[in-house]
Amino acid sequence: MSKTEYTVEDFMLDPEFRNWVLSPDEEAKAYWEAFLVEHPEKYKEVELARRTLLNLSRSVTEVSEHRIELTWTAINKGVEEAGDDNAERRVVPLSAETTLKRFADRPFIRSYRPNLQFYRVAAILAIAFSLGVLFSLTHQEAELAPIEIPLVYEEHEAPPGVKSNLTLQDGSKVILNSGSTLRYVKNFEAERRELFLTGEAYFEVAKDSLRPFTVRTGPVSTTALGTSFNISAYENESHDVSLLSGRVNVVLGFEQPYQIDLHPGEALNVEVGEGSHKKQRFREEKVLAWTKKTILFEQTPMEEAIRVLENWYGVKIEVLNRPGKGVLLSGKFVDQTLRGVLEGLSYSARFDFQVDKDRVTLRFDTSS
Repeated sequence: MSKTEYTVEDFMLDPEFRNWVLSPDEEAKAYWEAFLVEHPEKYKEVELARRTLLNLSRSVTEVSEHRIELTWTAINKGVEEAGDDNAERRVVPLSAETTLKRFADRPFIRSYRPNLQFYRVAAILAIAFSLGVLFSLTHQEAELAPIEIPLVYEEHEAPPGVKSNLTLQDGSKVILNSGSTLRYVKNFEAERRELFLTGEAYFEVAKDSLRPFTVRTGPVSTTALGTSFNISAYENESHDVSLLSGRVNVVLGFEQPYQIDLHPGEALNVEVGEGSHKKQRFREEKVLAWTKKTILFEQTPMEEAIRVLENWYGVKIEVLNRPGKGVLLSGKFVDQTLRGVLEGLSYSARFDFQVDKDRVTLRFDTSS
């Protein structure tokens, strides 16, 4: 399209015109001066396009020290090549504004008045400004690095001699046995409810189909949605998961991970050290006795019975004349004192005992 048919927008998009307005040189000045001489009727479009381009070109870029040094070197070289100081010099103004001022006083220009073309360009400027702001905001948001909010953990500990009743943020209820610790992210995460248990706890899980409820005890993970179950996972003992209601999925994270589903009345016994497991039935009375202030020993190994008594009463038990073969203890004690329990066990297990505050000594009779 010929430049004589250009509108303001066309001039603004023309590379030669943009170069003349933003980075003028003598060749561009001569070209556009000749164009205005031949086509004075285009003055108003040219002038409006120039002002619009200048308003859009407000960004300032930083010039490096190297670029400045090269510029001054070129200037000094030009001065030296000019020769004699008395030689006639001609200063040629190159800016587009200077050229247009020469045409501003001509008769065909005086009749120029703002018209609808000005408002069109104003609309273009407004749209360009809006797009620029929008791009700046979206670009800035894209560059912002995501902020990682550190997880805050909540921990509950039931020291020896104490049992804790907890109601979690989701409405689940927990009874924490003596000598046990429960740790989890405060208020849980958005997509899951994950807890870490050391010791023993009974859970009544509130239903939430979008957030599974998982209890981790070392390599064993027990997951439920709305369920009641008991987990015993004391250090150096087997882990037992006993399901009372609902359904759970147990994942054993050994060298070869294995998944097992439990139904009510089923329990999973896991020998962590050996990496073995077995599913079996259980009696609710035995598994939940501790939640009802009851100590129940049924052919219980002495080491496990001592751990139970130490946690239950908050004492430290020392054994003298330990029998060579394993000793199994049996007995049921409801809300009994430590002395009452020891006295009841001493008849069948054949030991004497002494209680000194939080220190207990058991001395077995090895004469027979």
